[in-house]
Amino acid sequence: MDISSSYIKDYLIENFSNYTETTSEFIVNSLFAEDSKKHMSINLETGLWQCFKTQERGNFIKLVSVVEDISYSEASVLLRKQLFDTPERLFYDAPAKVEKQQALGNSQISKEIKNFRKLTHDSLSSSSLPEKLAYRFAISRNIEPTNLYVAISGKYINRVIIPYEDNHGLYYFQARIVSGNGMKYLNPSFKEHGVKSSEILYPFDESENYVLLTEGPIDALSLQNIGVNATSTQGSMFSYAQLECLKRKTIILAYDNDSAGRVGIENAFRLIRSKNLGTPHVVQPPSQFKDWNDFVVAATPSEVRAHISANVQKMDYTYDINVLLK
Repeated sequence: MDISSSYIKDYLIENFSNYTETTSEFIVNSLFAEDSKKHMSINLETGLWQCFKTQERGNFIKLVSVVEDISYSEASVLLRKQLFDTPERLFYDAPAKVEKQQALGNSQISKEIKNFRKLTHDSLSSSSLPEKLAYRFAISRNIEPTNLYVAISGKYINRVIIPYEDNHGLYYFQARIVSGNGMKYLNPSFKEHGVKSSEILYPFDESENYVLLTEGPIDALSLQNIGVNATSTQGSMFSYAQLECLKRKTIILAYDNDSAGRVGIENAFRLIRSKNLGTPHVVQPPSQFKDWNDFVVAATPSEVRAHISANVQKMDYTYDINVLLK
C-alpha cells in the first residue's frame, strides 16, 4: 500500500500529543511499555517504526492497528478507505449487533468506575493536581465539569475521563491526557473489555428525530450543552453497527474541517446510500475552526445554532460532494 509521507505525518500529529520531530523521524514514548524518554521512532517517509525498549517493530499499518486497537486487516481496510476510496466495506455485511448499546461489554467496562472520581465544583480547590487540571480542562472547553471524571488509579490514572453513560451505567469512555507525557487519548480496548469503539455511539437524545454525527465526544458534548442533539463516532469512520442504531434518524454528518473529516463525510454518505436509507444531511463548522468544540468555545450558543440552521444541506442530487474534497 502506497502511503504518502504527508498522510503519515498528519496521522502521527493527530494521535500523539508528546513527540520530538527530526528531518526524517517522529520520536514518541513507547506504546508497548512504560516510557517517558521516547524510546519509539517512526520514519516519516515510510511509516516503518521500532520500539528500542521492547524491540517491537513493524510497518505503518501495524502501527495504526495498535493506535486504533483494531486488527491488522481492519487497519488495512481503514487506510484503504481513507486513502484510495476502495469499496471493500460497502459490500461487507457486518455481523448482527445487539440493539442496546449497554449490552456491548457493559459489565466489564463498569468495573473501571472504581478507578474514577467524579468532578465537582470543589475540584478546582482540590489538593489533587490531576483533579484540578481536569476541572480546568472542562472549563477551557466550555464543558460542565460535573459531566466528567478524573482517573485516580489504574491504567488511566491522571487522565480526564469522558464517560459514555446511560441508565445502566458506564458502557464506554475516553481517557484524555491533560498534562505530562503519553498518547493524547487512551481508550478501552476490545482485548481488555470486549468493546470496540466502532460499535459505540456517544449517548444522545434518542427521542429526537435527528442527530449530528461528530468525530469526538468533546464535540458532541459541546453541542449538547447548547441544545443540539449530537453523538460521536470516535473518529471519522462511520460503521455499519453505528448506522444500525441511527437508521431511523435524520443523520447530519458533522465531522471536522480537515481532510480526514471530509473523507469521512464522503464515506459515510456512500455507506448510508449503500443501505438504501434516507438521504443524509451535512454541516461543518466555519472554515476557521477545526472542529465543533473550537467553534463552541469561540462563539455564543445562539451563533452556533444559527450557523447550523443556515448551513445544513441535504446531500441529494443537487449537492456537489466534490466540494468536500477541495
